Amino acid sequence: MPSDPTPRALARERTMARIVELGNGQLRDSGVAGLSVREIARGLGMVSSAIYRYVASRDELLTLLIVDAYEDLAAAVEAALAGAGEAPRARFLALGSAMSRWALTQPERWTLLYGTPVPGYAAPAETTNAPGTRVMRAVLAIAADGARATEGPGTPALAQSVTSLLDEHLAEFGVEADPATAARAVTAWSGLVGVISAHVTGQLGPDAVALGEDLLRPQIEVLAELIAPLCIAPR
Repeated sequence: MPSDPTPRALARERTMARIVELGNGQLRDSGVAGLSVREIARGLGMVSSAIYRYVASRDELLTLLIVDAYEDLAAAVEAALAGAGEAPRARFLALGSAMSRWALTQPERWTLLYGTPVPGYAAPAETTNAPGTRVMRAVLAIAADGARATEGPGTPALAQSVTSLLDEHLAEFGVEADPATAARAVTAWSGLVGVISAHVTGQLGPDAVALGEDLLRPQIEVLAELIAPLCIAPR
């Protein structure tokens, strides 16, 4: 049975949480360009050299903020799915709505995840892959359930290399589905990220931005047709 955390471990955990909080504040106020480990040290009341016992570099701070954002987004999506019922379409719409709300209220964190890559920074896969794929795994599971329940839409022929890659990821995520279903799920997922990003970054213009979720909702319903269409013949 694991022992209780020591006071030192608890103190470190509180400090790390405060570092993430201060980093998110910098991100909100100044964007990625404004991230500064030294400024976080000042916020903590530390000398600048002391902060490096917790965060070794700006890249490490970026990784902390990326993981925190992925986990926060996934928690919002999973909370929405918990109240969405069993129907695949209802679950996908709930997932898309939760993603939209999260992105619209936290555009800087959304852009950190899905915007332009930060020059010179490469996210460590061993740290970011697990939290970063939680929502994608949920989309795959919804698509798999939709395919089992209905005769879904057709999918273009897949190259063998694509089929192999999709099979590999389905096994990694523990989702039982065929590659064609996975291809539709990836397309629906990519579409969600794309329409939300276009909205967050104002690519559709200020009039569209002002509409918020009212504009995103019908786009999400269109994407739902890829994995849980309304007009389908039962199997």
